[in-house]
Formats: sequence, structure tokens, C-alpha cells
Amino acid sequence: MSPTQDLYISLAALFICAVIAFFGIRNNFAEKKNIRIYRPPWMVFALAAISVGFMVLVHIANLLGFETGNR
Repeated sequence: MSPTQDLYISLAALFICAVIAFFGIRNNFAEKKNIRIYRPPWMVFALAAISVGFMVLVHIANLLGFETGNR
């Protein structure tokens, strides 16, 4: 794959992580209208998306030529 194609895929992954985090946080803090026995753990989904998003952000920085590791 070319570097520009990698960058586009990484930006798409970052956007998907942002959308998942947004909906996870919104659903976690939404008003609970009815009491159900099982509710999905939205905050877990949001925190996982945020952490993956930070890893993708570091990957994008590496694709742009910035050194982020100790070599």
C-alpha cells in the first residue's frame, strides 16, 4: 500500500473511533427512561474507542514522519 492510502485508512479509522466514542458517551449519560435488566456497558465501548483512537493518532504521526518511539 502507498503511504497516502495508509493515511486515508488511518484517518477513516480515527473517524470511526470518534463516532463510537461520541455515541458511547451520549448513550451512557442519557436519561434512563425505563429500567431494564440489561443495558450495554456504553462507557466501556467509549473508553475502548478513545484508547484505540489515540493509538491511531500516534500511527498517523508516524506516517507523517514524526518519530514517536525510543530508537
